[in-house]
Amino acid sequence: MYRLTPAEEIRTRIAKLQERMRQAGLDAAFLVQNADLFYFAGSIQQGILVVPAQGNPTYFVRRVYERAVEESPLPEIRQIASPKDVAAHYAGKGAVFAKVGFELDVLPVGTFLRFQQVFPSAQPEDVSGIIREIRAIKSPHEAAALRECGRKLAEVLSGARGKIRPGMTEMELQGMLHGESIAGGHTTITRMRAFNQDPGLGCVISGPDAAIPSYADFPTSGKGSSPYVPAGQGYRAFAGGDPIIVDIMWAQHGYLVDMARTYSIGALPAKLEDAYDRAVSVLRAIEAKICPGAVAGNLYESGLAVAAATPYAANFMGPPGYNTKFIGHGVGIEVDEIPFIAKGAPTVLSPGMVFALEPKFVFPGEGAVGLENTYLVTGDGFEKLTPLEEGILRCGGG
Repeated sequence: MYRLTPAEEIRTRIAKLQERMRQAGLDAAFLVQNADLFYFAGSIQQGILVVPAQGNPTYFVRRVYERAVEESPLPEIRQIASPKDVAAHYAGKGAVFAKVGFELDVLPVGTFLRFQQVFPSAQPEDVSGIIREIRAIKSPHEAAALRECGRKLAEVLSGARGKIRPGMTEMELQGMLHGESIAGGHTTITRMRAFNQDPGLGCVISGPDAAIPSYADFPTSGKGSSPYVPAGQGYRAFAGGDPIIVDIMWAQHGYLVDMARTYSIGALPAKLEDAYDRAVSVLRAIEAKICPGAVAGNLYESGLAVAAATPYAANFMGPPGYNTKFIGHGVGIEVDEIPFIAKGAPTVLSPGMVFALEPKFVFPGEGAVGLENTYLVTGDGFEKLTPLEEGILRCGGG
């Protein structure tokens, strides 16, 4: 189903952005990144969304204008050939933007320099932080979309238990799960804001290969399939006693949910079984602190304290020397939204925030174990959006 963003959603989002812009002294914001266009315009047709601090926004579209009109509820959508047309439009109205906000965390330098040429008198400011803070609070409309993603993802991970067998490769299982997900409505595209971080659809990793670090800032990367894709699933075949991590996302209607479970064919070595139980204990410790007003960095410390008291502290959230400094990350339109459950993170949790927690222990030469759930902060606690049992999922009669 081709689902459009309701007009009231867009109006509310624009109003929040304009209020924050006025507080920051910005005259306008020029938005071009796909995730932000989707959020504030309801369409990612190529163009520039200009949001003035006062008055109606205008979506200037180079390609494809007709689709933008069909998809976006914004009342002012104009066709352009280049950014020069945007400058001419506002010059003709006598509008002057002295301070303009840009998405400087993601905007390519070449694009930014072209904007400076077209609007030479505008002082550039970074509006990225404001945008990300607004997007961190999900509306009931967004929460419903995320809830649907979580339900479907839990069904796929539950069904994976019946597919895993000795001799199956990581690539083969990921292909099966991928195909099943597409048939169920998965859009196949997941977005990440961080530069050069490629989440793909997640990963299926197993045995010693799951403990191989890579360029991506993930606790478990996997060997991957080639130097071009040196993370995620590879060609390793499953065997009895292997820890198998399925860590994938479900993306649909513009939103995504993240989830992971550990599987095994038969029993795991006692050390890995114990480490898995410790990962669940980390999860429980953080869950006990999730509520409005909690500070993200304090949640991280609560989980880290449990991990540090285990025999496997050096293996928490990555192989020794490659440990990440987070246990969780926000999700929504992108997979790295606010809040980050990370060392020193100052974000105060509010109802509507959504984040994933992924405590994992990684042992070079042996494998990795852990799990991941996605949570919605409610008025008095949280709602778990990934409803699936949390023990090791045994496969192949084990």
